[in-house]
Amino acid sequence: MEQLYRDYFYFHFYNLHNASLRFGCYICYHVEGTQTHLPMPFKKGVFENQFYPKKRRHTELCFISWFRNQKKFLDKMLSPGEKYRVTWYMSWSPCINCANAVVRFLEENENADWRIFVARLYYSNSPEHRLGLRRLHHAGVQMNIMSSEDFEYCWETFVDHQGTPFFPWDDMDENYERLSMTLEDILQNQEN
Repeated sequence: MEQLYRDYFYFHFYNLHNASLRFGCYICYHVEGTQTHLPMPFKKGVFENQFYPKKRRHTELCFISWFRNQKKFLDKMLSPGEKYRVTWYMSWSPCINCANAVVRFLEENENADWRIFVARLYYSNSPEHRLGLRRLHHAGVQMNIMSSEDFEYCWETFVDHQGTPFFPWDDMDENYERLSMTLEDILQNQEN
């Protein structure tokens, strides 16, 4: 999908600590070169979980499959020795299985640099999902909670906002602080 509906963005990217009834996961992405001076990324868009008509598949796996298919085309846009910079803005952080899939992809593709900004942490008290986030971090993935500037960037870049400005929700900054502290604890604390 090229852009999100406004209501989808507000519903799925609301940075609640515990977000019930938000089963879908969205990735707003852009892929660019690390040395390029082009004003636009090579590719940008939105991915969501695959539900129909095929077997269910998490959005991260949909993106990786798409990226593998695009790689030959994208390789022509890179300078010799240049890396891809993949940036994800996600409604949920990756689960353990998707984190492991990204780590495997990075091991197979040394010319990829990955950044992930998340609105919410997926089961942040679960030891296995915490481990997945640490594995991503140790694989060189830059992990952050989405800030108000990130939400506004996504609104302008990935949402069919039809000219309406982004209106932050009341507890956005408070939720950002709490989630940032939780993520920092996860990435630094090896015991849980």
